[in-house]
Amino acid sequence: MYWKGEFFVINAFLLIGQSNMAGRGYLQGASLLDHPDILMFRDGKWQQAHEPVHQDRSFAEAGLCMSFADTLRQDGRQIGVVPCAMGGSALDEWKPGDELFENACRQAEQAVQAGAVLKGFLWHQGEADSEVLETAETYCERFLAMISEMRRRLHGEGLPVVLGELGEYLENREGSPYWKEVNAQIHQIADGRRGFAVVSSEGLKDRGDILHFDTPSLRIFGVRYAQAWKECAAQLGISLE
Repeated sequence: MYWKGEFFVINAFLLIGQSNMAGRGYLQGASLLDHPDILMFRDGKWQQAHEPVHQDRSFAEAGLCMSFADTLRQDGRQIGVVPCAMGGSALDEWKPGDELFENACRQAEQAVQAGAVLKGFLWHQGEADSEVLETAETYCERFLAMISEMRRRLHGEGLPVVLGELGEYLENREGSPYWKEVNAQIHQIADGRRGFAVVSSEGLKDRGDILHFDTPSLRIFGVRYAQAWKECAAQLGISLE
C-alpha cells in the first residue's frame, strides 16, 4: 500500500463507453481476480472490487477492468476503477452537458476527493455507431471533442487515453455494417497524438451473440489495455503512485 502524507493513494482509472466496457462476459465458471489492492468506486466510496464492477444493467457481469487492474497492481500498486460505462450508449450520448458525460466527471471528481489520483481514461465504445455510415465516418472528430472537454474538466490533459478496437466478430453481425470504419476512426484518433493508445482486438471472441466479448477474451483485452497504458504513460513521463 502506498501513502502520500497520512493517506493511502489509489491510482484511479475512469471507465467509459458502452457494454463491452461495462462487461457482459459470463461469470459462471470464470476465475475471479478479487484482490485487496483492486478497488472500485461505488456509492461514493472506495471498496474492494468484485465483479460485476458495473451496475449499468441487471445483467452486467465480467468485464475487462479486473484483469487490467490485476496487471497493474502486480507492480505493488493499489489500483482503483471508476465504473461509468453504459450499455447501448452511442457516442453522441457522451456529449458534454449530457447525463453520461456529467456523471462520469462527477464520479471521477468524487473518487479523487476520496483519496485517489486519476491516472487515465479507458474507453470502449462504437458498436452503436457502426450501424450508420455517417456516425462511423465522423467518430474521430466527435470523440476528440468529447474527450478533450472531459480531460480539461478533470485536469487530466496530460493523462493517457486508451481505446479498444471493436471485435472482429462483428463482420458476421448484420447490425454493424460499418464496424471497420469505426475501427479505422479509432486508429485515426491515436495517430500522431501523444497520450492516446489503441488496443488490438485481434483473435478475441464473442460470447455467442456476435456482439459482446466472452470472458476469456475480456481477460486478455484487459491485459492488453494495461500494457497499452504502461507504454503510453512512459512516453508521457507518468508513473503509478
